[in-house]
Amino acid sequence: MEIFTDIDSLGCVPSAVTVGSFDGVHRGHVAMIAEARALAQERGLPLTVVTFARHPRLLFSGSEQPFLLTSADDKLSLLERAGADRCLLLPFDHAMASLTAKEFMRDILQRCLGVSMLAVGYDHRFGRPQRDEGIEQYIDYGREIGVEVIRMHPYAPDGQKISSSRVRGELAAGDVEAAARMLGRNYSLQGCVVHGEALGRRLGFPTANISLKEPLQLLPLDGVYECVISVRLNSYRGVMNVGCKPTVNGSCRTIEVFIIGFDGDIYGEPVVVEFVRRLRGERRFAGLDDLRAQIESDVRCVREGTSY
Repeated sequence: MEIFTDIDSLGCVPSAVTVGSFDGVHRGHVAMIAEARALAQERGLPLTVVTFARHPRLLFSGSEQPFLLTSADDKLSLLERAGADRCLLLPFDHAMASLTAKEFMRDILQRCLGVSMLAVGYDHRFGRPQRDEGIEQYIDYGREIGVEVIRMHPYAPDGQKISSSRVRGELAAGDVEAAARMLGRNYSLQGCVVHGEALGRRLGFPTANISLKEPLQLLPLDGVYECVISVRLNSYRGVMNVGCKPTVNGSCRTIEVFIIGFDGDIYGEPVVVEFVRRLRGERRFAGLDDLRAQIESDVRCVREGTSY
């Protein structure tokens, strides 16, 4: 997949386009890209996914509360896997946000990119909101400017539309298995291993402390999870704690992984951690002996594939 960050470098050539934030690149996104790709191939056109270098929510909310489902690099990799031929990363700033849908279609898609087909999600909206504007109006705008606008089919395998918001809701509730069903893969974090307080080592369970590559990526509900961690081209099962470690009066959220069957120095190493299932909530124990016994039980659950 070719990646463009400069709209002028993409060139004004006939193409098919679909537009969106694509945070998480979940199964709904993948189905939409597959349908758009098939439509593009019927017309002999390359498929360009137009997305944003900065999530639109960051411009409007002003919030630093983590909410992203993928890092920028991970999103691009997933879009390529989904079948995009090209990806254009547009800057989402106040000038871009001020464009109406018609202006965006005419000035960006048609005049700058030469788009001849626009595939739109069945309920997708873009551009500065206009009263009673939707797909029918987009089709009319397309007729005026010479762009074929096609409304794609909904993707709702369980009777409900898969969306990034639904994925976030399941993660906030700690249901990483439900999130995985919507994503089509385990929810994952990218980061690197940093030094911690070495409490796990003192308890006999040395942990890898993870610093996130994307600080605004959403963490699931605090608790203890079975995970898979990939480091140095190898993958290992692990027990991950997300939370503030109340037994030792922790003051901030951390991500720590005990890697089963691994004993090595990986400080500074990049890692990918996948959430498999939630074992239990985080809680305060009476002392370190009780905490050690619980960790032993957590590890046994992961080794044996059992539940509490």
